[in-house]
Amino acid sequence: MPWDNDHTQEWTRLATRTDQVVEAGLLWLRTQRLTDFHAYADAAIPLIEEALPAHLERWDERSPGPGPAPAPVPVVKIAVPLVQQHHVAADHHAVAGQVREARALRVRGEALAGRHLSDVERAEHWASGHAEHLFAEGHIARAMDLLVRADGLLCARGRRLAAVGVRLTHARLLRELGDHDKALLLLEGFEEWLGTQRPGEGRVRLEGGLERPVRDLARAVEAEQRFHFFQRLLDLKAGLLGDTWQYAEAERLYRELRRETGPFADLQLASLAWRQGDAGTAGKLLDALAPVFDDSGTSGVSGPSEGPAELPPGYPEGALAFRRTAYCLLRARVTDDSEKALAWCASGLSVAAGLPQPELEWKLHAERARLLRSAERFASAQAAYGEAVRIVDRRRRVSTGLRWDNSYLVERLPVLHEALDLAVERRDAPAALGLVDMLKARSFAARLALLPVPGADAPTADECELAEVTAELNALEYGDVKGGPGPDAAARAAGARELRTRRRRLVERIRRDDPRWRAVTEGAPVDLEEAVGVVAERVWRFPGGPGVPGGRGRRAALSLYRRQGRVVAVVVSPDGIEVGAQVLSGVVVRALEAYGKVLRKNAGADVDRTPLDFSLAFGVALEDLVPRRLVEAALDADTLLVVPHADLHGLPWQLLTALGRPLVRHTAVGVLPNLTSLPALDRPPARSVRASLFGVPDRPKHPGLGPLEEIDGELRDLERLYGSGRLLSRTATGARADVRTLLGLLDRQGGPGTVLHLSCHATAAGDDPYDASLHLADGRLAVAQLAVRRVRYDEVVLSVCSGALRPGGTVRAEGRVRVVGDDAITLAHVFQEAGAAFVLGSPAPVGDRSARAFGLAWHRHRLGGASPLRAARAAACDLLDDGRPARHNWAGLTGFGCR
Repeated sequence: MPWDNDHTQEWTRLATRTDQVVEAGLLWLRTQRLTDFHAYADAAIPLIEEALPAHLERWDERSPGPGPAPAPVPVVKIAVPLVQQHHVAADHHAVAGQVREARALRVRGEALAGRHLSDVERAEHWASGHAEHLFAEGHIARAMDLLVRADGLLCARGRRLAAVGVRLTHARLLRELGDHDKALLLLEGFEEWLGTQRPGEGRVRLEGGLERPVRDLARAVEAEQRFHFFQRLLDLKAGLLGDTWQYAEAERLYRELRRETGPFADLQLASLAWRQGDAGTAGKLLDALAPVFDDSGTSGVSGPSEGPAELPPGYPEGALAFRRTAYCLLRARVTDDSEKALAWCASGLSVAAGLPQPELEWKLHAERARLLRSAERFASAQAAYGEAVRIVDRRRRVSTGLRWDNSYLVERLPVLHEALDLAVERRDAPAALGLVDMLKARSFAARLALLPVPGADAPTADECELAEVTAELNALEYGDVKGGPGPDAAARAAGARELRTRRRRLVERIRRDDPRWRAVTEGAPVDLEEAVGVVAERVWRFPGGPGVPGGRGRRAALSLYRRQGRVVAVVVSPDGIEVGAQVLSGVVVRALEAYGKVLRKNAGADVDRTPLDFSLAFGVALEDLVPRRLVEAALDADTLLVVPHADLHGLPWQLLTALGRPLVRHTAVGVLPNLTSLPALDRPPARSVRASLFGVPDRPKHPGLGPLEEIDGELRDLERLYGSGRLLSRTATGARADVRTLLGLLDRQGGPGTVLHLSCHATAAGDDPYDASLHLADGRLAVAQLAVRRVRYDEVVLSVCSGALRPGGTVRAEGRVRVVGDDAITLAHVFQEAGAAFVLGSPAPVGDRSARAFGLAWHRHRLGGASPLRAARAAACDLLDDGRPARHNWAGLTGFGCR
């Protein structure tokens, strides 16, 4: 039937409302005033939520009449720009310090996107804003994965401009994480494509009708986006080039940006000049920028030296806060007068208060700390460094994976070292302890603090793929490819490299996407009070017995940090906290370097001809590494917890000479990755234990590995020692000692008071941190697989070679990355991270006969009621007293735990 008059009037009213929404949207785009945005949203939301959907339902029931009628506007055409501009407006609220309003806008934009946009439209208009919000909240892995998925979807659908926007956001966040190479790679090829649009070309006039204004709004948004993306790309690329010392190219891009951004490009040029040591040029540029950025009168500049700088037309006033903060930081760095520089820091911090810009805030605190230290105001300087460190560590509340955990830390490491040096000079032991611990294995401690979530043990798609990749890798490396002869050596090596790369990416993604991270809001802080309290707390008294000296239950901790030619040492005991530093002699430095080479070169080699007892082989004692007064304080305890750093992790701590005799003769020794992990690992061990035994005595299929002749006897000894009543299951040996059986033990066996004993070949990681492996009957079980599992055994004995040897300083993790965070990724540590409170292992090779003798002694003392660490001490003393096997054959065997 033809349209009636009421329907015509309804259509006219709808057209008028649509025109009004479009006009409001265009006004907001041009002015960037938040009042204009809220007027736009207040008009648009009822239109897409109520009016348009109701009209579309009635449209289907009516005939348009004799002549063609204009089609109604789809809801999505109004919803798309509305959702997109919600994020833009939220950013404006955020830079104005209105955090609550910004969060409310993001939530409302997310709800609108979920109701009115398709997957592709959400990728284009919602993903970037939501990813930035997740990143700011500390959920970095989720933010990055959202961007990767959105980029892939948009590229697959040919939405190139939208993909550029997603990549710009991705690259900016990568820059914050210090991953400059990956960020530059994302931006390749877009500069020329985007640079064809200039300001004004996207401006459109609103003309009558219904469809045309909607198209005008879409055209205006796209044109504004294209040019805005071009400016963002140049600015971001120039910043990345400057970060990587490509100053000439960075300067070219900033000068190109001057045509459109004026003072903002000049601010970056001033920063480039300062980085290159040209404070004069930087100062002149900053003087010229004073009319724009200095509203406090701090500069004292009466007039600009190069003519007045002006803001771009329509630039939002609220966004100036970011630029003003950067301006204040540069002023402080360029100014020769320390009092003026401090005033600039104060001015910048007042502008930054409440704004979501931690990068500039920590740099301002660090600059202020340096100035105060130069003025010999040491207490104030330490407090300022503390603020900088607190902000830096806030971003590390959850693990972002090995690559980003370390790349983020690289730029910030000098400030952390400055803070540590000052704490040592002032003998501020609590501050030094906090800094040392913050710099070591933060991801390890954070994972231990995670709470279980329902369904977390169910395998994900990535975990299933990881199992498949590992099986393929084992087939290649062990030469057991089904369906015919294996590939030639070159093809096999190439295939293995590709599979290892896939495996590293999968493990990093699985660990980043652990669902337990999603419940984390503040992460695992360095809680000094709790950790120190645990050390100072007296554990149970030991009555003593055969081979087990009695004790008072007194513990101490020795935390170390090695940097260049000295070691910073902090001792924590019931008597308090002490700090000191030891300058290493040339002899000691060379000995540490030589021993590190021995460990890497001879991992798994013939230990009889290898100098593995560090103190006997190189003549270095603990007091050569740590001030003597701290050594004496550390040894006044029944249990000493050592927290090493860098190459000190590889030392044989039980046998390291201290005050003339092996450390284990003084006290029980436990090794931890950091002190923060102590509360999570400090579980009282059971007095009575049961065990699962697993061993691979036969020659594995892997070429180059021979049989382990002592394992059969070792397993028989342990079976007799435990008896059938204390064994959890039948001993797995021979062909049964395969990957499937061990994974089954890890998944199903265990519980309080249980021990898993593993005897087999093992290899340490080279430059692949996830490649350290146990060699089983049918293939390898790598750290990569263990790092994503849960272990239900309280205690694990690794009767293997080099099970606690860490990778070197530069490793592969989605590209090469320098390990500066002292990450704990070894067979021993992943068992602890997965749930074991104690692991007996060694960073050095261990002889077969020595592993059998030490392991049997440990189990005997453990069954006799000794705690895991005291059983390790008693076993070491037994072997030292007996003199056989030779001590260098088992020097590295150490307890990783705290009781």
